[in-house]
Amino acid sequence: MLVEGAGTVPKIMILGANPLVRDNLLVLLRAMGYQCVLALSLKEALVLLEKEKPDAVILDPQADSSPDGMVAAFHRRFPSLGDRTIVVTGEEAAPELLKVLDAYSLPWVPQHLLLQQLWPCLDSLLTQNIVPRQVTSRARLVFNSFLQPVAAGVRNSQPADHRILYESEGIMADLSLEPQGDSQRVTLVGQVLDPARAEPQLGNVPVVLHGQTRLIGVAKTNELGEFRFDFDSERGIALEIGVRGNHWVLLDVPDPSGTNPETGHDS
Repeated sequence: MLVEGAGTVPKIMILGANPLVRDNLLVLLRAMGYQCVLALSLKEALVLLEKEKPDAVILDPQADSSPDGMVAAFHRRFPSLGDRTIVVTGEEAAPELLKVLDAYSLPWVPQHLLLQQLWPCLDSLLTQNIVPRQVTSRARLVFNSFLQPVAAGVRNSQPADHRILYESEGIMADLSLEPQGDSQRVTLVGQVLDPARAEPQLGNVPVVLHGQTRLIGVAKTNELGEFRFDFDSERGIALEIGVRGNHWVLLDVPDPSGTNPETGHDS
């Protein structure tokens, strides 16, 4: 890790393992008069962010085996930096990466256009002080069908359809988990609602599904606030929903085998 420069000028973190991109960014940022903080991994960035408190982040995920997964993992760990992050891409960004950038509304600059586009993009981020910082709330579990008591005389067998309802600051997320036959595949169908509105369905809302170590998928709700994912069952799944501009909701998806999620709290 390295910190360069001193004074009260803006401090920029460069996060990425591609040495060529790092060197080019250092030259450009020095020429702009910024302080620079270098981090090679998300783990190192976690330490530096707490210590150095950078004003913005330039994220280069190209050296990672899953660039879209790295960007999604960064957003999940550091949501407060979502409106102060620029992503460096290759000359042609992969469709999977573009879907993540679109979901999180992250600005991006192709590597071969850093000289022309980095300065205006970075200047725009640093001068938009009137824009509220991004906030992530952890959703509260309201209903879980696997926790409902079984009526007298009825055999204790769980239904295939697992229904869960979450709430966070008036926003409701209604989820249904259903195993696909005897395979490990699972279908997750959800709907995002704001009951205080005349038309409660929240359409065109970004939804990101995370596994413990990977990005599973990115979607947007339809006009009815609905979304769907089909994926291999695993523990530790979480869902991010961008419900209002800079406000995101994070909820833990229960293990389809029947493990119940713990009730969360707003953070």
